[in-house]
Amino acid sequence: MGRLHAELLTSTRLPGLVLFPTHPGTRGNGNGHDHHHHHHHGGNGHAKSGAVKVMKHRKPQMKNGLNQAACRALGAVLLMHKCNLTIAQAISCTGSCTDYIGSMKWIVAQDDPSLVWDVLHGQIDIFDAAAKVRPQVEMKTAYSKLTPEQRINWAAEANPTVLFDEVIGPAATAAAAKQKAAELISIIN
Repeated sequence: MGRLHAELLTSTRLPGLVLFPTHPGTRGNGNGHDHHHHHHHGGNGHAKSGAVKVMKHRKPQMKNGLNQAACRALGAVLLMHKCNLTIAQAISCTGSCTDYIGSMKWIVAQDDPSLVWDVLHGQIDIFDAAAKVRPQVEMKTAYSKLTPEQRINWAAEANPTVLFDEVIGPAATAAAAKQKAAELISIIN
C-alpha cells in the first residue's frame, strides 16, 4: 500500500489536495460571464499534467462569532444522527463537505460540549480538534467492545503496574478533583 493510500485511510482530511480546483485567474462578475486574468509567470495558470495544486490555509469564515464551516458540519452530523439522513442528504441540506463532516463526527463522538463550543467559535481548528480526539474515541469504542476477560488480558499485556501508574492513578485523581469542583459549585449556587 502506498504512502498516500495509507494517509487517506487514516487521516481526517485529505493531504493538501484540491478536489474542485477553480481557475486561479477567474473572477465572476455576477452576470454569468467570468473574466479571466492570466498571470504570466511561466504558464497559463493551469496545473501541469500530474501536478497537484496545494490548498493554502485560509482563515475560517466567521459570522456572528461562529465558524460557518464548523456550524454547517455540526448541522450535517446532527441530521445524520437525529434524522437518519445519509451523508449525501446531510450535505444537500447544510452545504457542508465530507472533510468537515468527518472531522465533526469525531468531535461530537468525544461528547465534550466545551470542545464543540471552542470549534464553533473558532478557538480550535476543526481538523486539529478531530485529530486530537480521534485516538481517544477509537480507544473508548474498542475498549467498550471487549469482554471482561479480554480487558483483563489487555491490561496484563500492557503491564498492570505501568497502566496503574500512568492511567488509573491519574484518572482517579482527576475524577476526585472534578467531583470536588462540582461540590463547590453546588454549594456556591
